[in-house]
Amino acid sequence: MESPRCEQRITKVSLAEILRCFEHPISEEQAWAVCFQCCRKMEQLAQGLRPPLHSVFIKGPGSIFIHADGTASFKVYHKSGKSIDVGSIQQSEDKLLEYLGVVIYEALDWGIDSQVERELSDPLEKLLCLMLKLDDEAMKPAVTLQDVIKACEEHLATTSEATSHCEMTCRSLFTEYMELQKLVTIIQTSKEVHLGSPLSCYSPVDLALTGFSEASLWPNVIRELQNGVRLRKATERPQRHAPLKECIHSPYELLLDDIQHKRYTLRKVSD
Repeated sequence: MESPRCEQRITKVSLAEILRCFEHPISEEQAWAVCFQCCRKMEQLAQGLRPPLHSVFIKGPGSIFIHADGTASFKVYHKSGKSIDVGSIQQSEDKLLEYLGVVIYEALDWGIDSQVERELSDPLEKLLCLMLKLDDEAMKPAVTLQDVIKACEEHLATTSEATSHCEMTCRSLFTEYMELQKLVTIIQTSKEVHLGSPLSCYSPVDLALTGFSEASLWPNVIRELQNGVRLRKATERPQRHAPLKECIHSPYELLLDDIQHKRYTLRKVSD
């Protein structure tokens, strides 16, 4: 029997799930889009849309959700809930933006070796420093939602297209995740059929011997596609001629071959 998650159509996925699925960090363009969509959502909540902004909980990539329509949402604290510490709820706008900045930075740094520092573009690095309060100017006023939204808009050549562009970028991110999950499920199912039992019944060594790996293959494929793949012309491909196998032809095949290669002499027929 399938789980309810499989039966129902998935409409949102956490940023943490996306990162675990792809096993590589998000791109700068995706970071701008996620940041913009999150700030727009905060802006809507601040204007009275439920749930109220003070109930929003941002702590790690698992607390931000990307929806199928390209919008974003957050994990929400409920008074009846016991899973979230009340003292950890961020109620101020600048605190929410600070924690959002931490999540964006984590997503940009996901899976990168601790000894390697990712180089970011100046505008994005400046925005993150502003959100994380890393600016040296102590007397500088706290960053606001409008400051971050404006920075995200000015990142684009046409500021008026920010909403549609960021929505499309987040929608593509969700779609890529769903397609990859579907592909992995198909391969996993086919392997289970081949092995005769669910994959959970086998040890990692057994799965390795059968050539199955849940995660190692797809990030490499995606990384190569993102970096660009050069297609060779057919003439550049190495020609591998298989040795011809001797076979016995029927009289009809021999006759047909003679006709095709014009191995015959026609005699003139008189009227």
